[in-house]
Amino acid sequence: MNKLLLSTFTFLKKQLQSYINEEFKSYNLKSSEIFFMQILYNEGEKSQIEISKMLECDKSHIHRTLVKLIDKDYIRHVESDHNEHIKNVKLSLTDKGIEISKLFDKVMKKWDKAMKEGISQDELKTAKNVALKIINNALNFKKMESGNV
Repeated sequence: MNKLLLSTFTFLKKQLQSYINEEFKSYNLKSSEIFFMQILYNEGEKSQIEISKMLECDKSHIHRTLVKLIDKDYIRHVESDHNEHIKNVKLSLTDKGIEISKLFDKVMKKWDKAMKEGISQDELKTAKNVALKIINNALNFKKMESGNV
């Protein structure tokens, strides 16, 4: 991937994180926390292990983030068998978490509209096709590399 494309993706990621952090500052939430909440909002109840597999992210980072969200009363443990390991217990959003997730949808629509400003439908279609091909190539490359390890 050329340097311009890579730096563009990196720049956009940082700008999005900064925008989300600013929008949710008054709720004491960071972008990484919001993304965990969106998984529960969109996918329903999930365990810490399931979230870890979905995100392919460091398990200790996920645990720390989920504990913070529980402490802030945005997510909760679903009733379970007391013998079940904490990492297997399902998590869900609280009412407060659901409201934040709905707000996140509105915030992302605003971001999406701003990012598309001045871009034609044909340009958007081309950009989407290129991005999907890059994502597919990345997934295929990762599979090939993991098979060679």
